[in-house]
Amino acid sequence: LEETFEFIESLSTRARGMGMQCLVEIHSHYQTQIDIAARCDSVYDFALPPLVLHTLFTKDASALAHWLSISPRNCFTVLDTHDGIGIVDVGASGDKPGLLNNDEINNLVEQIHINSQGESRKATGAAANNVDLYQVNCTYYDALGQNDLEYLVARAIQFFSPGIPQVYYGGLLAAANDMSLLARTNVGRDINRPYLSSSDVDEAFEKPVVQGLMTLIKLRNDSSAFDGEFRVSYTHNQLELVWINGEASAQLTVDFADFDAVIRMVSAEETTAFSLSSLL
Repeated sequence: LEETFEFIESLSTRARGMGMQCLVEIHSHYQTQIDIAARCDSVYDFALPPLVLHTLFTKDASALAHWLSISPRNCFTVLDTHDGIGIVDVGASGDKPGLLNNDEINNLVEQIHINSQGESRKATGAAANNVDLYQVNCTYYDALGQNDLEYLVARAIQFFSPGIPQVYYGGLLAAANDMSLLARTNVGRDINRPYLSSSDVDEAFEKPVVQGLMTLIKLRNDSSAFDGEFRVSYTHNQLELVWINGEASAQLTVDFADFDAVIRMVSAEETTAFSLSSLL
């Protein structure tokens, strides 16, 4: 592993010398992610997707808050990609504990299968042709049982987490599992790789959950607060993610007791606040 670290650091240095940046994609123990992030320009935060699901399933943000307090700041955040939802990124490795324990991981995977009405089970592991057994193949929207509010809360957590957010096209359109494509190809990851016509896209953009997501994307793009300092806290069933940059600030508060989330934005010109449920 030390040879891998040395190679990545050397490659990153050479790339910078040619005006390029080095983005490392790795599925491994979270500490490996942290160690590699210190040796390159950026990494993907693959621990975030399962941790957000675990948080929403259990209404317990302690594991997520811990990760966000130590996660690499030079990262790209995702909830979904063209592959499945990674599990190895939050698991143990040898004698090193993971961000979630084995029971929590098993419950997480089973809840995805329940929420997707068994569709993810048909696309995961030995049930279909898969390159590994460490990912659950399912759209993020279906992993949350197509619950619009939970989906917007998940995206808000992503956008308020440290890093540069990326949104997969299926996630942008709140796509459902493509079971017909899976049946044709028997490739597990195809469940989350839908072929869409222009009319499919137009129809998706009319959905309130997608319009709400676009509002969150604009907020994340426009506010200078996200160029500032980040802090996370979790007490009394409330998760707070806060960014402060001079006079600008952005705060996401998720209340797991009543289950809603409020965003408060402050700039030199105005202060605004709204609940995510108001976007639906």
